[in-house]
Amino acid sequence: MARRNEHSKPELRALAIGTVRTLVAEQGLEKLSVREVARRLGYAPAMLYHLFDNLDDLILHVNADTLDTLLDRMDAAAAMENPRAALTAMAHHYLELSRAQTPLWQLVFEHRMNQGAPVPAWYQRRTRSLFLMVEQQLERLAPWATERERLLGARTLWGSLHGICVLYLGDKLDVAGDVDPREMVDSLLRHYLADWSATTDHRPRGDRKGARS
Repeated sequence: MARRNEHSKPELRALAIGTVRTLVAEQGLEKLSVREVARRLGYAPAMLYHLFDNLDDLILHVNADTLDTLLDRMDAAAAMENPRAALTAMAHHYLELSRAQTPLWQLVFEHRMNQGAPVPAWYQRRTRSLFLMVEQQLERLAPWATERERLLGARTLWGSLHGICVLYLGDKLDVAGDVDPREMVDSLLRHYLADWSATTDHRPRGDRKGARS
């Protein structure tokens, strides 16, 4: 490992983030510490505090990278002409990320800020962007829906999708028999979106003809 004077600050930050990703993949969140990250990097622990506020800050930057991967994939899906197809593709990306990067995906949801410290605004903006992408597709699907209905719909979809992923990754779907998580996701999107689109439409019946996507 090269010494500190051979790396710029951005390079050191990237190395630290990459090291955390490796450690989490190897041993999960419980054993993660500033000391272990520094040891893997070949630096003193104090060096990390010149790059990040604390371990929470470092973990949030690792999680931000994971969310950015999902955001990029969802952004590509958002360009699809049909909003139902776009939402289904987004859900597939979520499922596939949970499969392909399970430890890092779990880190996003298992990490808790130390002593109840607030989550910084820059990180909250990322999570908000994920929901906003879904809300925008719901608006395309049902332009008559209220902002509150779109907000609730996006979070209901996420909660249901996340539950499928958690059950699948925990080998709990076996209880339900021979079911494929991707088929479950497709069924969820197909039936929920059809019902949500219909039940949010409060216009007079005569105004609805030809308005469905």
